[in-house]
Amino acid sequence: MKANSLRTRGVVFAYLFGPPRFVRREEAYRIHAGLCQALGREDLSFQYNAPEATPNPRSQAFSIQFQRKEGRGAIAITIDNPGIQQPIRLVVNCEWPQSTPHVTETTDETAKVVFDVLEGKWQKVLAEVRLRAQCDVAGGNGLEFMKGHLFSLPKDWFQSLGEPLVFSSAKFCVAASTPTDDSMTNPKRELSIELLRDDPGSLYLELMSQWPQIPEPTRPDAGISLGKIRAITDTPSEYIHDAYRFLEERVSQLQKHAGG
Repeated sequence: MKANSLRTRGVVFAYLFGPPRFVRREEAYRIHAGLCQALGREDLSFQYNAPEATPNPRSQAFSIQFQRKEGRGAIAITIDNPGIQQPIRLVVNCEWPQSTPHVTETTDETAKVVFDVLEGKWQKVLAEVRLRAQCDVAGGNGLEFMKGHLFSLPKDWFQSLGEPLVFSSAKFCVAASTPTDDSMTNPKRELSIELLRDDPGSLYLELMSQWPQIPEPTRPDAGISLGKIRAITDTPSEYIHDAYRFLEERVSQLQKHAGG
């Protein structure tokens, strides 16, 4: 596994925040104007959707979307709420981004504009980063890497599946645990590693890192310590950098394990 061949296919950053309320079209227009100025992209598309008004405006759903093609990739920004008293969702999706600094600048500027425009005292209850990447494999055979280095299984076990074996994947999940004084510690992680279907000499990696305000209990009878609530106060770029560091370290360790 070649650590220096890690290439980003996509980055998604999201905040969940509240208390939930309806975001009016006029506010959406101001967010669009602020994003065009902050990101330097006057051709950012704008779409606003909301169903017919309901008797309780607090439960009214809405969806705001901004999009722009950027070479091979694209940027899509979504602010929405399904209208059922769930937190509002802010999502920044960067497909085939130009660089990591490009992603972090876009997400930081987007978050700043959104929270500057939307009046109110907002509380963030979750931050999430999803990275999609690919990495070349030494020897040019991703399936053999999966069989020989990721799974400690005898050769005849793979043969017992049938021939020819054409695909393999693995997924590892770690639950979020109680944070320390550093709010970035102990997030929930889900890491998937599989053969890249359109390039059998590479692996496809997908990492989800999630920082919930209150960790999910790991067993039914586990209580929640209200004294250990995580503060969601860091900028998007800090969460993205943390996720990148984690992924790069895992790739590096796999490389050492494989003797690459």
